[in-house]
Amino acid sequence: MIRVMGPSDVFWIAALTAPDLAAMPLCDREGGQPSFRAGPFLGERLRYRRSGACLVAAEKRAGNGLVSLRRSGGPTAWQVDHLALPQEGDSPLCDLLAAASAYAARRGAERLFLHLPEEWDIQKEACRSGFTVSSQVLLMILRGRRALAGDTPALALRRRAPADDLSLFRLHNACTPAEVRYKVGLTLQQWKDAQAPRSRSTRELVLTQDGQSRAWLRLDRHRRWTKVRMEVHPDYPIDMQSVVGYLARLSPQRGILWEVPEYQGWLHFALERMGFEVSGCYRLLVRSLAPMVREPAWAPAPTSV
Repeated sequence: MIRVMGPSDVFWIAALTAPDLAAMPLCDREGGQPSFRAGPFLGERLRYRRSGACLVAAEKRAGNGLVSLRRSGGPTAWQVDHLALPQEGDSPLCDLLAAASAYAARRGAERLFLHLPEEWDIQKEACRSGFTVSSQVLLMILRGRRALAGDTPALALRRRAPADDLSLFRLHNACTPAEVRYKVGLTLQQWKDAQAPRSRSTRELVLTQDGQSRAWLRLDRHRRWTKVRMEVHPDYPIDMQSVVGYLARLSPQRGILWEVPEYQGWLHFALERMGFEVSGCYRLLVRSLAPMVREPAWAPAPTSV
């Protein structure tokens, strides 16, 4: 039975020992999937109780796994942020993902996003639940700073403003394959809603030329590292040495973790030349929740008198 988490579930959740399948892989030398951490998870549930939910698989009054989800950048897109399952016995993965999809759909979601590790068995079960693979994302980290020796030219980066939305959407369309855009969102509003939720430590920077956005950087600061995402127009010759040098000066006490989608092959090679190493990867999966039109129907059209 799948149900919404209640107060009595706190006790078994506190004792739950399992990998968190929806969490980003660890960025240390060994890599691997992070373990589910009950303390931070319960704190998040209090913080996001109005914009998310936790569903548990109950079996004989005991928990048998959980999935939590919350709204992304807007109401039409939701994301699974935690997925913890016992390592022994039957896995309720399909039931949990189906229940999460139904919950999000009832609240107006059109798409549900999910990160999963590179394990075929897990991805196969998710696809059975209606998810499709959107893209693979590599995690690249910079362990040392030798590649940044010397001065680098300054970049004309500025803070993102609300007026940049349309220009950034055009940039996204120019540098993202059509099959990925179709799954993430084709319209401006769908694209905005699919953006990862911002926090107080999030910073977005834009580089413009002739009034058009040519590059976009998103920085999310964590305790020991800064996570980076970037999009660059295919026709813009960006100086990656300057970009990495800028990031290193901006966060001198943190490591740099770069999320590189598989279709950004040029970025993968550029970062490798500057000393970045691949520390892990995951796949982004999407489930469409929008109802499909099964049969054509006539509708009245407005006319002018």
